[in-house]
Amino acid sequence: MKGKGDAGCHFHFDNVFAKGESKFGGIDLYQIGELWCEAGYEVLPHRQFCLELSYIVSGSGFFFIDDECVKVGEGDIFYNAVGHVHSIKTDSSSTLRYVYLGFMFNDEAEEQFADIQAFFQSAQYYHSKDAHNLMLPFFRSIDEFFMQKPCSNLLIKSYLEEIIVLSYRALSEKTGKIRRYSPQKSPHSVGFTVYTVMRHIDNHLLQLRSIKSIAENLGYSYTYLSHTFKDKTGMTLQRYINLKKVEKALEMINYGGISLTEIAATLNYETIQSFSKAFSRIMEHPPSYYAAMRRNEAQEK
Repeated sequence: MKGKGDAGCHFHFDNVFAKGESKFGGIDLYQIGELWCEAGYEVLPHRQFCLELSYIVSGSGFFFIDDECVKVGEGDIFYNAVGHVHSIKTDSSSTLRYVYLGFMFNDEAEEQFADIQAFFQSAQYYHSKDAHNLMLPFFRSIDEFFMQKPCSNLLIKSYLEEIIVLSYRALSEKTGKIRRYSPQKSPHSVGFTVYTVMRHIDNHLLQLRSIKSIAENLGYSYTYLSHTFKDKTGMTLQRYINLKKVEKALEMINYGGISLTEIAATLNYETIQSFSKAFSRIMEHPPSYYAAMRRNEAQEK
């Protein structure tokens, strides 16, 4: 991956592997890393020799596939297929930070990844918003390559599979090509309604805007959903959403390397102040308090 001059690149952590050198179950890994570049920086055109998934951590820019140009921004997932000419350009008024995974499926993946392989082979690229918090498995896998701790390969295999499966879900849900599996329990039971709401929140936490939007997406009235959830769980639906957001925020803080501003934006808070206020209501201390604790623990190790 080459750019126009090194001066435009803040940071580039890249791991490149030859064919057959890095195998994780049904996945042959060719490349994994992170690139953070200045406004106007370009990754020069190159022909894709493997499948590639990219996750935009922050900023905005343009991904080019052959003659097509796609605008990308924070929280986007982008997939591009083998054999196509690919290039990247940062927005002229923004930096662009993204993580990427280059891979191919091997013979061991025939059954396990059959649906995913067929989907990835059906287009030159796919583009969607993240619905499953892919930032964390990406960063965790890169961290394992950097640290090389005991049993790192076991964790890396798990993270790679998680990235590929969750990317497939997000991309295929947007296209309508996903195969859906319906639960056997009656959709008319109150327990099913509450569980459906919880799963919807867990799976779409980064896209949630309001309780009203949840009700509309699931086909319930706002009043019925709010009353039923409070009656069966003992807490309001808004408090449950707040708890899940704080839980996710703590997870990102404990991982490290992600600023509080980025966390607030990822969780759809309008400002860092509103994020801090909502966090403090649950945890009694602001997120900066836990971020400082995490930094002190890291320095003591």
